Amino acid sequence: MQLVLSKTTKTITALLFFLGLLSAEAQLGFCKGNTGDPIFEEDFGSGVGNVKLPFGTTTYKFTKNRPKDGCYVVSNTHKHFNWYKLKDHTPGDVNGRMLIVNAGYKPGEFFRVPVSGLCENTSYEFSSWMVNLTREYTKACGRGIPIDVTFEIWNKSNKRLLASGSTGSIYGGNKPTWRQFALVFQTRPEETSVILKIRNNGKGGCGNDLALDDIAFKPCGDTVVIEDKNNESHISVNRGYLPFSTTLKVKPDYAVFSNHFYQWQKSEDGINWDDIPGAQNETYKIVPTSTRVFYRTKVAENQLNLTNALCYSYSDFYEISISKDKPIVVKRPAVRGITNLEKKGLQGIEIAMQNPIIKLVSISIDRTELAKTYKRVIIVKQGTKVCFDKVWIDGALGKFVQTSEEILKQGHPEGYVVVNETVYTKAKYGYNAVTRRYTEY
Repeated sequence: MQLVLSKTTKTITALLFFLGLLSAEAQLGFCKGNTGDPIFEEDFGSGVGNVKLPFGTTTYKFTKNRPKDGCYVVSNTHKHFNWYKLKDHTPGDVNGRMLIVNAGYKPGEFFRVPVSGLCENTSYEFSSWMVNLTREYTKACGRGIPIDVTFEIWNKSNKRLLASGSTGSIYGGNKPTWRQFALVFQTRPEETSVILKIRNNGKGGCGNDLALDDIAFKPCGDTVVIEDKNNESHISVNRGYLPFSTTLKVKPDYAVFSNHFYQWQKSEDGINWDDIPGAQNETYKIVPTSTRVFYRTKVAENQLNLTNALCYSYSDFYEISISKDKPIVVKRPAVRGITNLEKKGLQGIEIAMQNPIIKLVSISIDRTELAKTYKRVIIVKQGTKVCFDKVWIDGALGKFVQTSEEILKQGHPEGYVVVNETVYTKAKYGYNAVTRRYTEY
């Protein structure tokens, strides 16, 4: 009986361990929200010639020449008869290096690096760029063996698999193409360090040759947007309405965080950001500005994480730009003087006339701020014959001024309500006034 119990216990233990591994398995994918600044980056440096990885980073052999199966180089170039020649992935690199791997004959781990300084109970995105070095077709290899890699995140003790995902088979193409892969994981309580492992799933031989570059770890948070009172994420302000101010509000989607703490930031170029002292609420009333400016927030799940760049992500930004359009200038019409009194039958009468002094005042109107709508009206023209018309109402221009309203009895040939009103429309100088009558049915 004790023997049976012992076997059962071992079976359950093994099963639970296996299920734990399955729960850690995940499809490769990027953070579905916003990310923070990288807390770890590996671009393998730059320089001419081949160099080694630090001790303990790989199980593959270093070679000064072209790498054979089971070998690697960290280099800015490579030599192989059927490999593509290409530069590293890091933008702006001069003689940038990359990790070049000729996979071994057996599947297994070929790269390992510890990552420390993480925050506990925090989601992170691991990412890396990879390219298949083998050409689409060669006489020696035909299509060749595809590359197939698994990325794994383990805890510091190397006993618990936190997350993993595989690329699947990737064959060579008609040109070398750098592709980015990512994996999202979450640290547990008191867990601030992890181990990244990269494994080869394929076999060696003719093909299965790859290069890696630009490995990064970033905090992963909610998708957080910033909007103004009109639910807009940016605004272009006419110069006639400067200085401009509005109130902004942060709107998270709660995809990752259950609580949110904020620190507002300001930038004049969208690249360099500064914290705004004391601005830590979900709303922020910006200081009136006459220049282009950007706003965003740091976002963390607890207050303390706002002071640690390894723990927070960023919201999308809100931009205030200055419109290049000239302000609309409406000039009031001049008053015509009375001339040629004789034609008016006023001979012999002395009238002292003083030409009025009219001062033109420029009125700036922001086209984007005018409320635009349409009012559907039925205009009575002849008896019961009617037609439809649409009139633009925008505040000052085309404004309706209702002068009278007559309520008729139901069944009247002209309808239920007859409205007499004056419509003002913009003319070249000033306004035109049109009196009209329409019926609401």
